[in-house]
Amino acid sequence: MGSLEIKENKEKLDEIREKIFHNIRNIRERIRRVCELSGRNENEIKIVAVSKTFPPDFIKFAYEGGIKDFGENYVQEALKKINELKELKITWHFIGHLQKNKAKFIPSNFEYLHSLDSIELLRELEKRCSIAQKEIKALVEINIGKEQTKKGIMPENVFEFFEKAIELGPKYVKICGLMTIPPPPKDKEDSRKYFRKLMEIKEECIKKGIPENMLAEISAGMSDDFEVAIEEGATIVRIGRAIFFEREKKEKTIL
Repeated sequence: MGSLEIKENKEKLDEIREKIFHNIRNIRERIRRVCELSGRNENEIKIVAVSKTFPPDFIKFAYEGGIKDFGENYVQEALKKINELKELKITWHFIGHLQKNKAKFIPSNFEYLHSLDSIELLRELEKRCSIAQKEIKALVEINIGKEQTKKGIMPENVFEFFEKAIELGPKYVKICGLMTIPPPPKDKEDSRKYFRKLMEIKEECIKKGIPENMLAEISAGMSDDFEVAIEEGATIVRIGRAIFFEREKKEKTIL
């Protein structure tokens, strides 16, 4: 690589860094405003930057911009980034569908799993966490829109899942809340009924005796609808595009 190419690449990286910083400031301001209007404390809201398909440099820039939580969807891609960025104090969230045969990679690399969707997976995770002597926080994924193309527990089966999970009594897998991905909204208001339904499921489970600490976190809301999710009670928002830009644009800036 010649000196001109190095200079051009550095300038491109500097431009990307500033854009990510700007996006993070914008998101924090939007969260501050929606919390103020809905009577919530902005410090209750955790931003998870969804970094799937983006290179480590982008993650470093977001980290420099104050983001400490990052979400990945694919195990092999995530492991490479986790290793490359191990000097940073990042909290890693696995937010994609997890196959049982990949559960062995979770305990030593991630602090959160957002896609617990079966008792079988819970058993496998507990086994793997026990071997690694590592705890993990897990959120139960709810298929709130009952979509055939998505994973997750159907709304009518959530209480039964929690009953079975309590009976299993995992020591290392700490179930701490619910996660959902509603159908893609044409307008952010389209998601409200789904987020509201998720909160109703939470309240119903608590009324039926499920411990509140197993339902404390609500992971809901992405780039298009995170403000509505916060209004309805989300404590974790998963934001990719609004931090890192459109993925197809990112593909044009090969680093």
